[in-house]
Amino acid sequence: MGDLNRKEVLVFIDDLIIFSDTLEEHEARLMKVLKQLKECGLKLSPEKCKFFQNSVKYLGHIVSQYGVETDPSKIEALKTWPRPQNLKELRAFLGFSGYYRRFVQDYSKIVKPLNDLTAGYPPLKKSHHKRKEKEGPYFHPKEAFGERWTPLCQQAFDAIIGELTAAPVLGFANPKLPYVLHTDASTTGLGAALYQEQEGRTRVIAFASRGLTKSEARYPAHKLEFLALKWAVTEKFSDYLYGTEFTAVTDSNPLTYILTSAKLDATSYRWLSALSTYSFELQYRAGKQNQDADGLSRRPHGELEDDPKSQKERERIRQFALHHLLDIDAVPQK
Repeated sequence: MGDLNRKEVLVFIDDLIIFSDTLEEHEARLMKVLKQLKECGLKLSPEKCKFFQNSVKYLGHIVSQYGVETDPSKIEALKTWPRPQNLKELRAFLGFSGYYRRFVQDYSKIVKPLNDLTAGYPPLKKSHHKRKEKEGPYFHPKEAFGERWTPLCQQAFDAIIGELTAAPVLGFANPKLPYVLHTDASTTGLGAALYQEQEGRTRVIAFASRGLTKSEARYPAHKLEFLALKWAVTEKFSDYLYGTEFTAVTDSNPLTYILTSAKLDATSYRWLSALSTYSFELQYRAGKQNQDADGLSRRPHGELEDDPKSQKERERIRQFALHHLLDIDAVPQK
């Protein structure tokens, strides 16, 4: 797709999704994409193409004018997901739920009891690096958890299913609007949430979280908060925040002095150096006030109603695309 990729069309292997704000703009972009495909000698199968949709399924998500949400047909499987009995079943659940982690606030903190269950097993591959020998025998991968599945594990399992079956609709990031980044840290992990004020509403752009390494878990509270800020800005949300001004909100008052007058260790100076390429204001807000925005936008599924004129125009363009730029007899490429 050349210069069109990510500007007018998104490409993932053999899946193309064209996005636009208006019907006229969509027609122009569609013609560009079809012309590009034709020039490259690529053919499309008409029965696998959908034109002028208000919402589409794309990589396990529903993309519409309202934002991005989880695919109900995928999430429906969670409601009847059986409790994992062994390591293989647990990894399957964590892999599935982890794919949608950006929809769940503090995902890593919630699933920590489940992640802890994956420890104590032999390594999957032999490593050339010396590993610290585990005290006691390994658990067998096919062995049932039994009493190791504690009430905390069940609570985490139920919580993730509940969060994903009621996940919010994430807004589309608008680079012309300012971002607000909330960061938080605890002894169990790091958390961050990216917001934008769009049309008078606070929209969630994405949630992010991760656990701590053994060395990070020994950091004092103020350094953990600094780590959360550095990780969220320079790693997780760098694509959104680099080159734009934003506000970072934290409930750690000491963190507001770190960027100016605090005495830091070598590690913190490296983090400070990484943050120096970003333009942001650090804002303190007490923990009780530093809550995520209420009323995350959700919507019922369903198509928008179109007036007859729009439907007729869409059909005209669809027929033009099919007969002039698509090879009707093409062999499906998928």
